[in-house]
Amino acid sequence: MDWTTPVSTLIGALVGVGSTLLSESVRARRDRGNQSHQLRRQLYARYLEALTSTDSDLQLLAVREGVPVAEADLRAAWRGHSLLALHYEVGLVAPPPVTGAADTAYRALRAARNALGAAGSAAGGSGTPDGHPGPAGPQDVRGGYVDALAALRAAMRADVGDGRG
Repeated sequence: MDWTTPVSTLIGALVGVGSTLLSESVRARRDRGNQSHQLRRQLYARYLEALTSTDSDLQLLAVREGVPVAEADLRAAWRGHSLLALHYEVGLVAPPPVTGAADTAYRALRAARNALGAAGSAAGGSGTPDGHPGPAGPQDVRGGYVDALAALRAAMRADVGDGRG
């Protein structure tokens, strides 16, 4: 009996099934990578939106209420955009450079919020009675937030691409 025909058929079937499994595995891995990329891009946009909206609310409070702003108003503005939840989500999903920049921006915005609440003593700009400069005013602290936000955007662009090309 001739064994070459069944052996050839079996080898052909194994090669066909193996190549199909390999191509499906590669495609599934690529799809997971694309899905992860899209997830990060959307999360980064939501986080930047929450940071910016919270900052805008804090600035609006400072203009409307004057400084120092009441603690209850600061807390309401801070909690209004799910900033902390998004901050934690970025920490889970993003790579270390983005996580570090996100944490820096979050802390800088929190410092700006705290400065708005404590600005009554620093508003005069005269410092302490013994001649030392007083605590930083809201505008001084906000500059650090603006710089941290620019660094965060750069880190996010480096992670997901700038989308410009």
